Amino acid sequence: MRDIELYRHLLGLEAPWFVSGVELDVKGQRVDVRAGHADAVRWPCPVCGRELAVYDHSEERAWRHLDSCQFMTYLHARPPRVKCPEHGVLQVQLPWSEPRARFTALFERFAIDVLGRRYARKTARSTAGSGRSA
Repeated sequence: MRDIELYRHLLGLEAPWFVSGVELDVKGQRVDVRAGHADAVRWPCPVCGRELAVYDHSEERAWRHLDSCQFMTYLHARPPRVKCPEHGVLQVQLPWSEPRARFTALFERFAIDVLGRRYARKTARSTAGSGRSA
């Protein structure tokens, strides 16, 4: 039970979302976290914001998250979909990722930061080697 609460905090999941399970594969150095949501939740249409009941769920998806103690970590969920009378059947906005993303927002932010620092160091080295000032 403590692992569920830990990953709820690590992922920043808040109601109506919750961690429904955590699977640890020591040999594969992988953690799989399963997210679910409370029943009877009304979700906003991602286009107009109209509050709607769940129409159905998309197939289960997995998003790469930040490593947990050097174990690859994946978040799994079946995103709910709503049927808006104006916009049709759409997947709701998920709090951990952008639409159609394969990574959580926290993983993407980390990757952008790493790449930005690498680019800055590379630019600084090439500028220093050329005799130009930055």
